Amino acid sequence: MAAKPQLDPTLFSHTYADNPYPTLKVLRDEHPVCQMPGTDTWMVTRYEDVVACFKDTENFSASPNGLSIGAVFGPTLMEYDGEDHTKLRNIVAPEFVGMKQKALLPVISRNTMALIEKFTASQARRIAEKAAGAGEIDIVDDFATRLPLNVILDVLDLPQEAHEMFHDWYPAMMNGINGDPELRLKGRQANAEYHDYLDPLIEARAVNPGDDLLSRLSIAEVDGQTMTKDEIKSFASLILVAGAETTDKAIANLWYQLLANPDQWEAVQADPELLDRAFTEMMRIHPPAGGQMRRAIRDVHLHGEVIPEGALVSLSIYGANHDERVFKDPERFDIFRDDLYFGRDLRGGYHEDGKAGHLGFGLGKHFCVGYQLARAETVIGTQELMKVIKNPRFKPGSNPTPIAIRIEPWSLPLEFDTP
Repeated sequence: MAAKPQLDPTLFSHTYADNPYPTLKVLRDEHPVCQMPGTDTWMVTRYEDVVACFKDTENFSASPNGLSIGAVFGPTLMEYDGEDHTKLRNIVAPEFVGMKQKALLPVISRNTMALIEKFTASQARRIAEKAAGAGEIDIVDDFATRLPLNVILDVLDLPQEAHEMFHDWYPAMMNGINGDPELRLKGRQANAEYHDYLDPLIEARAVNPGDDLLSRLSIAEVDGQTMTKDEIKSFASLILVAGAETTDKAIANLWYQLLANPDQWEAVQADPELLDRAFTEMMRIHPPAGGQMRRAIRDVHLHGEVIPEGALVSLSIYGANHDERVFKDPERFDIFRDDLYFGRDLRGGYHEDGKAGHLGFGLGKHFCVGYQLARAETVIGTQELMKVIKNPRFKPGSNPTPIAIRIEPWSLPLEFDTP
């Protein structure tokens, strides 16, 4: 038997942050379970294994999220296991899925149209202020970061006039997750300011509730249990970041993939209903989140390796979604591929027809409760924007790229024809 190749530590050089997929292919082929060099963290990269680990709550705990997300936002759904997670999820999940989500669709459409009207009505002003702005839009800054935040403000019944304040808060909160001490401090400060802002609102709505999400969370209960004020504020932080920061990357990544693949762009232009499939394929080829962390509850044996009890484990969504054992030609963006599940239920793993679902929203108990909202924002927002900007193309010299692990800030400037 040939000796197992040694893990090359240079696989995780700075190039990994710009484009992780070549490294992930090597890992899938040669080191499907490996300890990342110089760390106590293990990485799992094959689709079948990532799915199994997501589902295995006996051996893997979601508690590491408390060290990153929880360190900025306080306790959230992301870090709970077992009965604690189930009870809290039962309170909040109905607000984002099923029938109740239909009530949010007019909010999404209204916010989208407000932005579209802004682009058209302000075109003359934009030309006057920025000569180079005629027929241009930065999909990230001008649209993708604006629409989801407007939706969240409406869902929480917060004033749109506060948009810029929230637009400063949520990136600081998200950046604080990465562990850098200075960024974490800024994230905590932004989160504290946000919570101070919410305190009187939650108190008032618990007494005189309306039909907004803060009111519903203030009075909702399951088995006689209600969310505490701190839990409501922490969830409001999570939904601000997940609903805004994650969705803005989904919107911008969708535009990048479509325009980088002209045949796919032509297909959705001819039939905008195909944007649902385009969104699903985008969530496979390059979703907003590259992975999720777990902690090994006990020693776990996998592919001849032993992940020791207590070790951190990175479940690579990027790696799983590009596994050629499951998806043919995984580096190709193809909304007509026949090996990906395109149904409305986007839960990962295999479906009844044998097709695999992408893992962009996670899997199992920690499957993202806001997935329908993210899909609706991305698809409706793109449909509406497509009506206004004609013949869009990447701005020359802009070096367009999908969002990478370490690119900050990110932009995606486009040119388009004007009347």
